[in-house]
Amino acid sequence: MSEIDDEEFEADEALRADIVRRARTEGVKTAYESALAVCRDPNAPAAAKASSQRTLLMVGGLLDRNDRNASVTKDPADMDGDELRQATEVALRKRKRAIAAAEPIGGAFD
Repeated sequence: MSEIDDEEFEADEALRADIVRRARTEGVKTAYESALAVCRDPNAPAAAKASSQRTLLMVGGLLDRNDRNASVTKDPADMDGDELRQATEVALRKRKRAIAAAEPIGGAFD
């Protein structure tokens, strides 16, 4: 990869990380407050209330065991083949970026 590609990749990764962070903070809070408001609204349709109730239970991690465990990092011994492959790819990308950052760009005597 060229130096520009690495910079673009890192900028994309930073943007993606910021969006995920905001979704997990602002987005979840807004969704929670909206769903709670629908549940409390005496004039809300039954279908809207049911949907909001399910959303609140999901956010609370009470419906899906996978949701409750989504933020837990698995030990490699507990990963299946696809999870191991993904973890390996992430580790290799991080290693490649670290090596590239440590390499000298070129000096006056090159």
